[in-house]
Amino acid sequence: MKHIMLICVLIIWTSIGFSETLIVDLAGGGDFTNIHDAVDDANSGDTVLVMSGIHIINATAGTISVNQELHLIGSGYDDPESGGTKLQSSANPLFDFTSAADGSSLQGFKLSGSTRIDVAADDMLIENNQIVSGTQDWVITFTSTSGDTLRNNYLGKSNSSTYRYGVNINACSDFVASNNLFYNFGYYVYGLSCSGGTNVKISNNLFLNCRNALDSQNSSPDITNNIFMNGTSTQVNVSGGSPVISYNCFFNNSSDGNTGVSPILDDPEFVDFNATNTYGYLSYDDDQFDLHLAETSPCINTGNPLID
Repeated sequence: MKHIMLICVLIIWTSIGFSETLIVDLAGGGDFTNIHDAVDDANSGDTVLVMSGIHIINATAGTISVNQELHLIGSGYDDPESGGTKLQSSANPLFDFTSAADGSSLQGFKLSGSTRIDVAADDMLIENNQIVSGTQDWVITFTSTSGDTLRNNYLGKSNSSTYRYGVNINACSDFVASNNLFYNFGYYVYGLSCSGGTNVKISNNLFLNCRNALDSQNSSPDITNNIFMNGTSTQVNVSGGSPVISYNCFFNNSSDGNTGVSPILDDPEFVDFNATNTYGYLSYDDDQFDLHLAETSPCINTGNPLID
């Protein structure tokens, strides 16, 4: 009986396994000096920790393809001289999280250049990144996923090209986009575009200086507690579907678009940002603005009480 029990324990132990942390360090102090090799060597559930520095991802190296659950974590989205992890990319796309990469995450990076991230994985978390695209391409695409979260990111364009694509949520379910900053998107495309899907929640985001901010096409997302400011064209566009639009703030836009129920049409009153300011791709690095709400802001304690 003891032998049988030992065999059972070994089987359980093997099936659980251990996840590892693989370190990518340009200076050679880790397990790898480039992200591609670390991702290729990793096992499902592993963490790839990318240390501070400027990591060049060129077209020759190509897309970083993730085909299993992996957690890619940088040292933060500050400039590398301040301890952050920057990926300077000319690969297109930069990341491809396939449908086999369910449960993966991407956190703590500063991405610039050709930054498109393609996501087909469920339960994916993209959080605490600064993603500044220098191309006309999408910044992030989510396609037919379930349970994904886009949270606490700075998302913008560094150029003034005609078509400034943002984030595309296509036929997704149980999706959450919250507490993100979108800036300098638009012109016949939107900073955030939602088409199809079910139970999509877009809340507590800030859209600054977007020509076109948010587009809902044949979809019914819950669009709540967001701020749209200094936009140069339609901020919220609805084409089919039955989105729930409520408790959003619109200020100093050429056209608010669909303001929905209980809009706040006053200055949101940031500590240091107003109608004469432009939020750009250097604004965070140069510490130009304080986007906390002032104590006198009309947006404090006036949003939908059911949304955190």
